[in-house]
Amino acid sequence: MVCDLDAAVAFYGALLDMEVVGRDRWRAPDPDVDRAVGLVGSSADGAMMRGSNSYIELWQYHAPTRAGDDPAERGAHELGLRHLAIEVDDVPAALDRLVELGGTRMGDPLRFDHGGAAVYCRDPFGTIIEFMSVVGTQDSLDDM
Repeated sequence: MVCDLDAAVAFYGALLDMEVVGRDRWRAPDPDVDRAVGLVGSSADGAMMRGSNSYIELWQYHAPTRAGDDPAERGAHELGLRHLAIEVDDVPAALDRLVELGGTRMGDPLRFDHGGAAVYCRDPFGTIIEFMSVVGTQDSLDDM
């Protein structure tokens, strides 16, 4: 869930060289969609993006109003989807690009003995992203 769909599409498009391959929307009342998403009186706009051998589905809900804490305040240790792991060739460069596009650093890249690296950061919408690179003995995500 994002608070600004157009901004999220621009961010992930620039960060991961993704393109929009489909858009969807619904407006309340739509009892069938409400049953599927477990809400009442929901309305949303969405975009499906493709790139980097993956897809990201983004939704901006207009109703019901959000309740609860700010996702940017939740830590990686808390229940629920806490982060997306994305394999990149150059972790520091990916982190710099994310910050340039409006994301935030959570730490500094950790370099592994086998040559890989990883770092946690946040997109502008509060989602934790882990950039990782694998080198040496660890398999690439493509090999898993």
